Amino acid sequence: MAEHGQMCGHCLLHPPPWAGALTLGDYRFPNDQFILRMKFGAEPALARWFGDLLGARWLEADLPLPDVILPIPLSRERLLERGFNPAWEMARRISHALHRPGHAHDLQRVRHGTAQSSLPLEARSRNIRGAYACSTRWDGQTLLLVDDVMTSGATLQEACRVLLRQGAAAVWVAFALRTPREHNP
Repeated sequence: MAEHGQMCGHCLLHPPPWAGALTLGDYRFPNDQFILRMKFGAEPALARWFGDLLGARWLEADLPLPDVILPIPLSRERLLERGFNPAWEMARRISHALHRPGHAHDLQRVRHGTAQSSLPLEARSRNIRGAYACSTRWDGQTLLLVDDVMTSGATLQEACRVLLRQGAAAVWVAFALRTPREHNP
């Protein structure tokens, strides 16, 4: 992923299914500590803070306003384990900032699997394939899909494919942090 709206070489050769992406920065110290506290320390306030920052950054960048904002869903098991969905907490705040509706349950995680973070990069696409479903039609609408961290992009790619099959005209993605290329070959 390149900076300032330009595409990196990998994305030019293998275009992602999303129309554009927005992030706050790289997953490295000290920012990675906020993500770890949010996800594993049960601190939903950090997710709301990331959502507020992403909403403000979206408006500053003057990006197109989506019709609907959706979070990457957690499996039922992971939701019970964490007690909240960080992506939904972020999406709700972005929704508020952009004055657009947020829908928590239209995209669903239908299969619980191994946590993506515990897998090598090459196994992540296989692990997430078929994990999402959506019965809502999005004909002609632009969606914004929200997640906490993008490492390989497999989760966002799979969710985007599902939403595009349901008629979305475009899917944008926003995530708090991304794993830097030197840690994600």
